[in-house]
This record gives sequence, C-alpha cells and structure tokens, in this order.
Amino acid sequence: MRGFVFEPKTKFLDPEKIVFQTGLSKGQKVADLGAGNGFYAFASSKIVGDSGEVFVVDILEDALSHVSSEARLKGLRNIKTIRADLEQSDACDSIVAGSMDLVIFANVFHQIKNPEELFRQAYRLLKSGGKVLVVEWNSQPSPFGPDFSLRVPEKQVSEWANKKAFRLVSSIETDRYHYGLIFTR
Repeated sequence: MRGFVFEPKTKFLDPEKIVFQTGLSKGQKVADLGAGNGFYAFASSKIVGDSGEVFVVDILEDALSHVSSEARLKGLRNIKTIRADLEQSDACDSIVAGSMDLVIFANVFHQIKNPEELFRQAYRLLKSGGKVLVVEWNSQPSPFGPDFSLRVPEKQVSEWANKKAFRLVSSIETDRYHYGLIFTR
C-alpha cells in the first residue's frame, strides 16, 4: 500500500470534481489566478473543451513552463499562460475585461499581501453573473500546507469578496484540509 504522504495532490483535492461544482460548461472562459502547477486549469480545460479558453496567471516562470509543457503533452490547446504579479493592479490587463465566466483562486490568499486586489481584478475580468471559485486551506491541523497562522478563514474571504460586490452562492465539497466557496458577480 502506498503511503499517505506520497500520494499525488489530486488524492486530497479532486480539481475536476471541485470545478464541476461551479457549473462550468463547454465553451466558457476561465482565469486561474495564482495557478501554480495548473491543477484547476487542467480540470477547467477539459470541461470547457476546444471552444473554451483557460488563462493561467502566475508570477513563477517555472510553474508556467510546467503548465505549458503539460498542456502540450495532454493536447490541451485552449490553455494560455500569462506571467504576472497578482499584487500589481495591472496584472490581468492582458485579459479582456468582462470576458470570463469563472475566476479561480486556489490556495493563494495565504501568500498575498493585498487579497482585496484579487477580488477587484476578478470583478473586472468576469461577465455579469460570472463566478469566483475560492479553494483555501481550512483551520484544521494538517501534516502539510502553510503555517497555521497564515491560513485564511472562510469568513475573512467572504468579507473581502463582499467589499468588492460579490455575493456568496455556496460552500462546496473539497477535502478534509480545505474549504471551497463560490461567489457570483
């Protein structure tokens, strides 16, 4: 039997199951902000298909290179990578305003100094009625993940979202170490 610690990340979080809960569908557009290695981008890409688009935004060139390589290997031609610092107000200016159906923030808030800026950018990117998916580490002790003091409670994320005119639609199922929230514009 394989060990708990060595299981791939998807054994804990199932990105396809999580993204599916947003109602994302074929032909839609997604921006995965702070995407890292692209777990949610790949899941989104499969759902939206060739007629959809997935924009992967991250500051780390290595992460973006990984996403590009994996996308090529998997034959996913609808993924576009953008190198940008999400702390900057113009980070997502290369994505057309009002064009996204879904913006994803997965495990990024514990790394960001000004999280309200992320919601401002999401508001600019989303169509009216568009959604934001937030997946973050919960406050339960875990053998891995960010320091407990850096984890952001659901209530705090909701407050940031509400300040930028987002409304909480639902809490979603993730895994025992994370929580998931869906907001709408």
